[in-house]
Amino acid sequence: MKKINNFLLASDCPPGPFNPPNDISEDVWYPSGSSVFPTNYNCVYQINVPQGWSSFIAVFAIPSSNITNAPIVQVIDFNQKVENVQYTNHQYSEHDDFYFIAPGGRIKLSTQTTNVTFRFLVRWYSNITVFKPTFLNVSASDSQPRIVLADRVNCRVTAETRVSAITLPPNDKGLADNIRNLRSILIFDGPNVNSTCLGSAYQLLNSNLQWVSTGKTLTIAQLQPADDVYGFLLAFQDFENTKEIDQYQVVGGLNTRSIVMDASKQAAAFSTYFYSESSSDCLLNITGTGKLDVYYGGITASKSNLIASYSESSNGANLPQKIRGFFRTYVLTGGIATVQVGLNSTCGVLTNNVAGFIASREYKTNLTFSYPDDYQYYYSNEPFNFTLNVQNVGLSQDESLQLRITNNKTNVLNVVFSSSKPPTLNTVLSGVGNNMDVVYSTPYSNTKNGFYIDFTATKVKVSAAKSYGFIVICAILWTGLF
Repeated sequence: MKKINNFLLASDCPPGPFNPPNDISEDVWYPSGSSVFPTNYNCVYQINVPQGWSSFIAVFAIPSSNITNAPIVQVIDFNQKVENVQYTNHQYSEHDDFYFIAPGGRIKLSTQTTNVTFRFLVRWYSNITVFKPTFLNVSASDSQPRIVLADRVNCRVTAETRVSAITLPPNDKGLADNIRNLRSILIFDGPNVNSTCLGSAYQLLNSNLQWVSTGKTLTIAQLQPADDVYGFLLAFQDFENTKEIDQYQVVGGLNTRSIVMDASKQAAAFSTYFYSESSSDCLLNITGTGKLDVYYGGITASKSNLIASYSESSNGANLPQKIRGFFRTYVLTGGIATVQVGLNSTCGVLTNNVAGFIASREYKTNLTFSYPDDYQYYYSNEPFNFTLNVQNVGLSQDESLQLRITNNKTNVLNVVFSSSKPPTLNTVLSGVGNNMDVVYSTPYSNTKNGFYIDFTATKVKVSAAKSYGFIVICAILWTGLF
């Protein structure tokens, strides 16, 4: 090697693999010093990992010029899956981390038409992980998936049939920067870390697929050293419920997203998740073909938690629509469609006519939420004729459901239902105003059954709103005479 600007110019490709040193507490660096690799340099570095061991690899790569064609550095893991290394912006201040188990993997350097400052570190561990798992079960009767925080992910999941797994991205944009740290989490097809490894949670996230066990068990383990994966999650379901799904996407973030779903050959799905009890999606638009089913929770073969269905002929008047709950799943069958969803959006501002539903967050989920009151509202700067039709409501002792329509803060409709004064189901209540809200109040200790209300909001002229207000006032005065 010759020296250029305080760096060594590397030329020789090592003849053999990298094996663990006698003292594995020592990191192995290659090259031993900072080195610039010349143009058209090609080398493959083999990293050997003994059976039952694991290794951590940190790769540093800085090209001297922008590269727009083939990647300069690739990492090929123990399953022969290939990933491109992210180029660092500052000299050795950042690196891309990878994790190998037996038999190991390879690092491929191809400098092409640029000089590349390149170096990597290997650290071996004589075990795969310090594994103290939690034990989880999933069943075909579950309407909600089992959600596991990625930073507490060591677990063994057992299903009635087979286990389905997906990775969920964070909704916090700042946390999303740690996405590649999911390489440290491995998914094993069996009851322990000696089972066949399917790959990493990072590969699962990018696959747009669910990964499914061949038997009844998956084992999830984070390798050493544990990278920061806070905010990411894994979700597990029984494959009996998801077996019809081919493409399975996951969607995170707080912005409006357009998700392309291809169910021309087999059903396609995507799921959203947010940890807040007050969270919701705003289903804004559906274009294309096929039928879209929406579930509060995961997919169920029984459709016990199916909350709505849309086809291309029906979605126009039924959107936008608020979709509640921690976990929401959208399943398309028989077509290709683009679904526009605003994540963690209230969907409460009215600008056009809509015919939809209002449902509480626990409806059809069997979940118990810590906050006792569920408040939903719709408002506009213009008057709308609201109709409310209670289809289902659980009202045990000390629970109530309040429906209120106001026009410029004046009550047009204000009714409160309770166990002693239940609503008459399938009965329409209406009023013209610019604000409508629904409040479902329950004690902390109560198991809530929730509610479901069909509702419409139709624009009216200001003159009609004034006339309606005059009728309401007259009706109140007339009632007061008797």
